[in-house]
Amino acid sequence: MFPILQIGSLAIPLPGLILLLGLWVGLEISERGARRINVRPDDLYNLVFTAFLGGIVGGRVAYIVRFAEGFMASPASVFSLNPGLLYPAGGLAVAFFAAFIFTQRKKLSWLTMLDGLAPLFAVFLTALAVANLASGDGFGQASDLPWAMELWGARRHPSQVYEIAAGLIVLAVVWPRVYSFGQPPAGVRFAQAAALAGLSRLILEAFRGDSATLPNGWRIAQIAAWLVLGASLWGWRALQKNGTPVNPGKIEGKRSL
Repeated sequence: MFPILQIGSLAIPLPGLILLLGLWVGLEISERGARRINVRPDDLYNLVFTAFLGGIVGGRVAYIVRFAEGFMASPASVFSLNPGLLYPAGGLAVAFFAAFIFTQRKKLSWLTMLDGLAPLFAVFLTALAVANLASGDGFGQASDLPWAMELWGARRHPSQVYEIAAGLIVLAVVWPRVYSFGQPPAGVRFAQAAALAGLSRLILEAFRGDSATLPNGWRIAQIAAWLVLGASLWGWRALQKNGTPVNPGKIEGKRSL
């Protein structure tokens, strides 16, 4: 694991740097792809900024709720800049809510904006897995498989590597050039990304060694993944059948990927 990038006397938390890099790369890809569906870059950037702030606040609040005793013992940790003190599921939920409120206030098409952000969503999933690999978070269960890696005193499933591969698959599906020969109805592209993300989480959570569980042993992340997968598949089918076609991009700018 490589949690700190040391440059002379400067120590940079590598997981946070990876997440910021993922945000930048994902936004660049989304901006170029969004031009194909007539989404203005300024609207996209403002939406991402709003969702980012909401995600940071939501992720920290969710983490505080989950580990309340630790924060009660050290209240100053609430304001820590450590990205490891964020709970991804809570952050994503608040980020989506903040983004929805933004689109409503600006009278933007919620479904079209989600389609524009689908590549960013996929890149950020991948970046989160890379950040976990760097920090040692999101570690796998003990395993004696040939590709198991040594971590925290045991050989474990490289669950972070599994999740990196899953994120790249989602990105390949929503890559802008995939839609060069026709656009699906608004919202379908994001529904595809969310369905694949939910399916991968449902499967890969079984290899995690740090899963939060309910008293009956059910993994909370897998329950959430079932809900995401079901809602995404339902939305995908409904939008494909009755959705509004996306207008071809007319905004001039950088050449689309």
